[in-house]
Amino acid sequence: MNIFCKLLGHTWVHKTDDPKIAWNTTKNMDELAMTADGEPRFYEQCARCGEERDLPRRASPAPQA
Repeated sequence: MNIFCKLLGHTWVHKTDDPKIAWNTTKNMDELAMTADGEPRFYEQCARCGEERDLPRRASPAPQA
């Protein structure tokens, strides 16, 4: 934590880490299929000192009747 964060508080900026995406062919070798490794990560990072904190997960929307 640097001196400005101690005096003024952190300046949080929203960030996202997307998973790596690989493009592979299907068994027929005629289409490309996307495969992702993991889930995206949503977090906040201080613009001054680089400290990170995870954002709380949002609840999934209610099912439509």
